[in-house]
Amino acid sequence: MKNVYSFYIWLTLFVTIVITTAFKANYNAFPEKIEWSTHFNAKPDDYSPYAALTATTWQYSYITKIRDNQLNIDFKFVGGVDPDKSWVKRNRIKNKEISNQLLNHEQGHVYINFLLLKEGELRIRNQNYTINNYKKLIQLTANKISKQYSDMQSRYDNETKHGSDLVAQRQWDDYLKKQLDSYEK
Repeated sequence: MKNVYSFYIWLTLFVTIVITTAFKANYNAFPEKIEWSTHFNAKPDDYSPYAALTATTWQYSYITKIRDNQLNIDFKFVGGVDPDKSWVKRNRIKNKEISNQLLNHEQGHVYINFLLLKEGELRIRNQNYTINNYKKLIQLTANKISKQYSDMQSRYDNETKHGSDLVAQRQWDDYLKKQLDSYEK
């Protein structure tokens, strides 16, 4: 069981860094609303004890121009849900209420990934770079942010017991709403 859990942590971290362009980072972007029929197309993992897995991704890229010893960096940030790696065990969903609760929990993963995308964009874009440090500094910052949000994804699952602790789930729902609202202003 511990090996399966470790595998999913590493898989989540890896998938988080892989590219998908489901939503683009800009100040008007908002996370997508997921649905079972459109966002969960992969074959379920029969060995997983979980009812669903939402594979989220984020990536940054950049183009640099150096002219007259001046560094100009043009960044691009993308992220979202990879429906071809996300799955649900439909036989584990007994009724509409359970379906809604589980989908709400999975939506929380999408929200956390969106926060990663926005925070990554803000922190990476707004650093002071030099010609000598930009590559290393961008990579270090991206790794740090990825770990922070990967840890948040794990904490979210642990504290909500993968969505089955409804009180903890509501607390996370409120926290995530507050965080998302801060990007609307």
